[in-house]
Amino acid sequence: MKFLWIAVLLTLPLFFAVSQDQEKEGDEKILETIKKIQEEAEKAKEGEAETEEESDGDSCSGCQSFFEIFLNIFGEFFWEYATAIRFADYPYAENSDYFHNTSAFRYPREEKAASVQASTDLSIHFDGTYGNVNRISAQFTTLHANFYNQSIFASSEWFSIMSLNGGLTLSIQNFILSCFAGGYKLNILDNTILSFGISSQLFLPGRFYLDVYNLDAVLNGTIQFVHWTVSLNYALWRFSLGIGYNYNRFIDSEFSGPCLKVCFWL
Repeated sequence: MKFLWIAVLLTLPLFFAVSQDQEKEGDEKILETIKKIQEEAEKAKEGEAETEEESDGDSCSGCQSFFEIFLNIFGEFFWEYATAIRFADYPYAENSDYFHNTSAFRYPREEKAASVQASTDLSIHFDGTYGNVNRISAQFTTLHANFYNQSIFASSEWFSIMSLNGGLTLSIQNFILSCFAGGYKLNILDNTILSFGISSQLFLPGRFYLDVYNLDAVLNGTIQFVHWTVSLNYALWRFSLGIGYNYNRFIDSEFSGPCLKVCFWL
């Protein structure tokens, strides 16, 4: 029994010594493990950052490549299409087999790539007022520009609009459709506001053509001014005479009625 107690008393210091050494080793191991984890975490972050950079680079490069290919294809097509648009000297010109516009693919010898039209019309409204619209439209291949001037008047009162717009045109033989945007100035307003619209001409047999023009202007974030002119015209050499209808809306006021139109092709 005494031997047992002596053995216990002798082994306890060794036990505590071994336990303390194991704890120290354990602490060091934990610290080392933490350090390794931190190092791996840091490497992971660096790897993720590099991966993201490479991914972003690849993505941007891929997008850039995609858009470059797209633009190359579309740009080449658009350029060929644009440079192929041709116009007659005037609608129904005696020296043209087509009515107004065509493609160089169909008529390789044609060289005229521009067309200019000037028109004026007078409308009688149903409310004792009158309207006059002057318009100049120019085409250079697919590029479109137009100037719009309108006066609404009665016996002593009047106001006027001026608008300058530019855009692009879709041209198919004997048909054109233009979309445009620009600035709109009403003489009773101090500032110029945004305008946009469409115009279209369809050239029919028998020297007739249909002309449609729309112009809208935005005030205070909404469309407050609307203009439509639709006319059927008959061509005589460089001149044409037409009858149609004008519709105009200024905020809540409407001015509309039939119109007579004269046009000259430069």
